[in-house]
Amino acid sequence: MKFLARLCAVLLCLTLVSSCFVPDNFETELRITKDGSYGITYIGVLTYAPLFGQIARGAIDEQHAKDNERMMMEQLKRDDGFKQVTSLGKGRYQVRYERTGRFAGAHQQVTFVSRQEPIFRVRTTESATVEVNGSGQGKLYAKQLGEVGLKTQGLFRVVTDAEVTESNAQFKRQSPAPGFTIYDWRIRDFTDIPPHLSAKLAVDPRTGVPAYSGGKGVNVEQDDGKR
Repeated sequence: MKFLARLCAVLLCLTLVSSCFVPDNFETELRITKDGSYGITYIGVLTYAPLFGQIARGAIDEQHAKDNERMMMEQLKRDDGFKQVTSLGKGRYQVRYERTGRFAGAHQQVTFVSRQEPIFRVRTTESATVEVNGSGQGKLYAKQLGEVGLKTQGLFRVVTDAEVTESNAQFKRQSPAPGFTIYDWRIRDFTDIPPHLSAKLAVDPRTGVPAYSGGKGVNVEQDDGKR
Protein backbone atom coordinates (compact mmCIF):
# COMPACT_ATOMS: atom_id res chain seq x y z
CA MET A 1 0.00 0.00 0.00
CA LYS A 2 2.84 2.40 0.80
CA PHE A 3 4.42 1.68 -2.58
CA LEU A 4 1.07 2.24 -4.31
CA ALA A 5 0.60 5.57 -2.52
CA ARG A 6 4.10 6.69 -3.46
CA LEU A 7 3.57 5.63 -7.07
CA CYS A 8 0.27 7.54 -7.21
CA ALA A 9 2.02 10.65 -5.85
CA VAL A 10 4.68 10.41 -8.54
CA LEU A 11 2.06 9.88 -11.25
CA LEU A 12 0.16 12.92 -9.96
CA CYS A 13 3.35 14.97 -9.99
CA LEU A 14 4.22 13.99 -13.52
CA THR A 15 0.66 14.75 -14.61
CA LEU A 16 0.77 18.20 -13.01
CA VAL A 17 4.14 18.96 -14.57
CA SER A 18 3.40 17.09 -17.80
CA SER A 19 5.20 19.78 -19.78
CA CYS A 20 8.15 19.99 -17.38
CA PHE A 21 11.77 20.15 -18.51
CA VAL A 22 14.25 19.81 -15.65
CA PRO A 23 17.67 21.54 -15.93
CA ASP A 24 20.81 19.75 -14.73
CA ASN A 25 24.60 20.24 -14.95
CA PHE A 26 23.93 23.65 -16.44
CA GLU A 27 25.30 27.15 -16.77
CA THR A 28 22.74 29.84 -17.50
CA GLU A 29 23.60 33.48 -18.13
CA LEU A 30 21.13 36.32 -18.64
CA ARG A 31 22.55 39.62 -19.86
CA ILE A 32 20.14 42.50 -19.37
CA THR A 33 20.85 46.16 -20.12
CA LYS A 34 18.90 49.11 -18.77
CA ASP A 35 17.85 50.03 -22.32
CA GLY A 36 15.82 46.78 -22.53
CA SER A 37 18.22 44.60 -24.50
CA TYR A 38 18.77 41.04 -23.32
CA GLY A 39 20.76 37.91 -24.11
CA ILE A 40 20.23 34.37 -22.84
CA THR A 41 22.71 31.49 -22.90
CA TYR A 42 21.96 28.03 -21.49
CA ILE A 43 24.49 25.20 -21.72
CA GLY A 44 23.63 21.95 -19.98
CA VAL A 45 21.18 19.08 -19.74
CA LEU A 46 17.41 19.31 -20.10
CA THR A 47 15.41 16.29 -18.94
CA TYR A 48 11.80 15.80 -19.99
CA ALA A 49 10.37 14.72 -16.62
CA PRO A 50 7.31 12.71 -17.77
CA LEU A 51 9.34 10.53 -20.15
CA PHE A 52 12.18 10.08 -17.64
CA GLY A 53 9.61 9.04 -15.03
CA GLN A 54 7.96 6.52 -17.35
CA ILE A 55 11.32 4.94 -18.18
CA ALA A 56 12.37 4.89 -14.52
CA ARG A 57 9.15 3.08 -13.54
CA GLY A 58 9.30 0.67 -16.48
CA ALA A 59 5.96 2.04 -17.66
CA ILE A 60 6.99 2.35 -21.32
CA ASP A 61 8.59 -0.12 -23.72
CA GLU A 62 11.94 0.57 -25.37
CA GLN A 63 10.56 1.40 -28.82
CA HIS A 64 7.97 3.87 -27.54
CA ALA A 65 10.63 5.45 -25.33
CA LYS A 66 12.89 5.97 -28.36
CA ASP A 67 10.00 7.36 -30.40
CA ASN A 68 9.13 9.83 -27.63
CA GLU A 69 12.77 10.84 -27.19
CA ARG A 70 12.99 11.60 -30.91
CA MET A 71 9.72 13.54 -30.82
CA MET A 72 10.88 15.72 -27.90
CA MET A 73 14.24 16.35 -29.57
CA GLU A 74 12.45 17.49 -32.73
CA GLN A 75 10.26 19.77 -30.62
CA LEU A 76 13.32 21.43 -29.09
CA LYS A 77 15.02 21.82 -32.47
CA ARG A 78 12.01 23.69 -33.86
CA ASP A 79 13.06 26.60 -31.64
CA ASP A 80 15.97 28.24 -33.49
CA GLY A 81 17.38 29.34 -30.14
CA PHE A 82 18.63 25.79 -29.65
CA LYS A 83 22.02 25.68 -31.38
CA GLN A 84 22.76 22.14 -30.20
CA VAL A 85 20.47 19.31 -29.10
CA THR A 86 21.95 15.84 -28.49
CA SER A 87 19.98 12.96 -26.97
CA LEU A 88 21.56 11.33 -23.92
CA GLY A 89 18.80 8.75 -23.50
CA LYS A 90 16.00 8.46 -20.92
CA GLY A 91 14.48 11.77 -21.99
CA ARG A 92 17.70 13.68 -21.32
CA TYR A 93 19.24 16.12 -23.83
CA GLN A 94 22.53 17.97 -23.90
CA VAL A 95 21.73 21.41 -25.28
CA ARG A 96 23.15 24.80 -26.06
CA TYR A 97 20.63 27.63 -26.26
CA GLU A 98 21.28 31.23 -27.29
CA ARG A 99 18.76 34.02 -27.73
CA THR A 100 18.93 37.79 -27.95
CA GLY A 101 16.27 40.46 -28.20
CA ARG A 102 14.96 43.72 -26.83
CA PHE A 103 12.02 44.71 -24.67
CA ALA A 104 10.17 47.79 -25.92
CA GLY A 105 7.40 48.30 -23.40
CA ALA A 106 5.52 46.96 -20.40
CA HIS A 107 3.97 43.49 -20.11
CA GLN A 108 6.46 41.79 -22.40
CA GLN A 109 8.25 38.59 -21.49
CA VAL A 110 10.71 35.91 -22.51
CA THR A 111 10.45 32.35 -21.18
CA PHE A 112 12.89 29.43 -21.19
CA VAL A 113 12.38 26.67 -22.25
CA SER A 114 9.09 28.07 -23.57
CA ARG A 115 5.80 29.55 -22.35
CA GLN A 116 4.47 25.97 -22.00
CA GLU A 117 7.64 24.60 -20.32
CA PRO A 118 8.96 27.51 -18.23
CA ILE A 119 12.12 27.06 -16.17
CA PHE A 120 12.51 30.82 -15.79
CA ARG A 121 10.98 33.96 -17.25
CA VAL A 122 12.04 37.56 -17.77
CA ARG A 123 9.26 40.14 -17.88
CA THR A 124 8.74 43.90 -17.91
CA THR A 125 6.17 45.73 -15.81
CA GLU A 126 4.18 48.95 -16.08
CA SER A 127 6.56 50.55 -13.56
CA ALA A 128 9.57 50.36 -15.92
CA THR A 129 11.15 47.40 -14.18
CA VAL A 130 12.39 44.06 -15.46
CA GLU A 131 11.89 40.94 -13.34
CA VAL A 132 13.70 37.61 -13.51
CA ASN A 133 11.99 34.67 -11.82
CA GLY A 134 12.57 30.93 -11.66
CA SER A 135 9.36 28.98 -12.15
CA GLY A 136 9.46 27.31 -8.73
CA GLN A 137 8.02 24.06 -10.11
CA GLY A 138 11.10 22.09 -9.05
CA LYS A 139 10.75 23.26 -5.44
CA LEU A 140 7.02 22.54 -5.46
CA TYR A 141 7.53 18.92 -6.57
CA ALA A 142 11.02 18.32 -5.17
CA LYS A 143 10.18 15.13 -3.29
CA GLN A 144 8.28 13.50 -6.15
CA LEU A 145 10.92 14.39 -8.73
CA GLY A 146 13.64 13.00 -6.50
CA GLU A 147 11.74 9.73 -6.04
CA VAL A 148 12.03 8.94 -9.76
CA GLY A 149 15.75 9.75 -9.76
CA LEU A 150 15.72 13.29 -11.12
CA LYS A 151 18.17 15.89 -9.83
CA THR A 152 19.22 19.44 -10.62
CA GLN A 153 22.40 21.45 -10.12
CA GLY A 154 24.15 24.28 -11.89
CA LEU A 155 24.89 27.99 -12.10
CA PHE A 156 22.27 30.66 -12.77
CA ARG A 157 23.75 34.09 -13.52
CA VAL A 158 22.41 37.56 -14.30
CA VAL A 159 24.72 40.29 -15.61
CA THR A 160 23.20 43.77 -15.78
CA ASP A 161 23.94 47.49 -15.73
CA ALA A 162 20.42 48.28 -14.51
CA GLU A 163 19.79 49.35 -10.91
CA VAL A 164 18.79 46.19 -9.05
CA THR A 165 16.12 46.81 -6.41
CA GLU A 166 15.45 43.21 -5.30
CA SER A 167 17.52 40.06 -5.49
CA ASN A 168 17.95 36.79 -3.62
CA ALA A 169 21.27 36.04 -5.33
CA GLN A 170 23.82 34.18 -3.23
CA PHE A 171 26.80 36.05 -4.69
CA LYS A 172 27.28 39.53 -6.14
CA ARG A 173 30.36 41.13 -7.65
CA GLN A 174 31.45 43.72 -10.19
CA SER A 175 31.76 42.54 -13.76
CA PRO A 176 34.94 43.09 -15.81
CA ALA A 177 32.66 45.10 -18.14
CA PRO A 178 32.45 48.66 -16.74
CA GLY A 179 29.12 49.52 -15.14
CA PHE A 180 27.85 45.94 -14.99
CA THR A 181 27.25 43.75 -11.93
CA ILE A 182 27.15 39.94 -11.75
CA TYR A 183 24.54 38.12 -9.65
CA ASP A 184 25.03 34.37 -9.12
CA TRP A 185 22.89 31.53 -7.79
CA ARG A 186 24.42 28.10 -7.19
CA ILE A 187 21.61 25.58 -7.63
CA ARG A 188 22.28 22.34 -5.73
CA ASP A 189 18.88 20.63 -5.59
CA PHE A 190 15.16 21.12 -6.11
CA THR A 191 14.62 22.50 -2.62
CA ASP A 192 16.61 25.67 -3.34
CA ILE A 193 14.63 28.91 -3.45
CA PRO A 194 14.03 29.92 -7.10
CA PRO A 195 16.13 32.83 -8.39
CA HIS A 196 14.52 36.26 -8.26
CA LEU A 197 15.80 39.67 -9.38
CA SER A 198 14.08 42.97 -10.08
CA ALA A 199 15.79 45.97 -11.70
CA LYS A 200 14.89 49.43 -12.96
CA LEU A 201 15.03 50.08 -16.69
CA ALA A 202 16.06 53.44 -18.11
CA VAL A 203 13.52 56.27 -18.02
CA ASP A 204 13.79 59.56 -19.92
CA PRO A 205 14.23 62.16 -17.14
CA ARG A 206 12.49 64.85 -19.21
CA THR A 207 9.27 62.94 -19.89
CA GLY A 208 9.23 60.09 -17.38
CA VAL A 209 8.60 57.72 -20.27
CA PRO A 210 10.64 54.49 -20.34
CA ALA A 211 13.61 55.06 -22.60
CA TYR A 212 13.28 51.53 -23.95
CA SER A 213 9.66 51.97 -25.13
CA GLY A 214 8.33 52.80 -28.54
CA GLY A 215 8.01 49.49 -30.37
CA LYS A 216 6.87 45.89 -30.27
CA GLY A 217 10.21 44.57 -29.14
CA VAL A 218 12.38 41.84 -30.63
CA ASN A 219 12.05 38.16 -29.65
CA VAL A 220 9.54 38.90 -26.87
CA GLU A 221 6.02 37.74 -26.05
CA GLN A 222 3.12 39.60 -24.53
CA ASP A 223 2.84 38.86 -20.82
CA ASP A 224 -0.65 37.48 -20.16
CA GLY A 225 -0.19 37.67 -16.41
CA LYS A 226 -0.13 33.87 -15.94
CA ARG A 227 2.54 32.49 -13.63
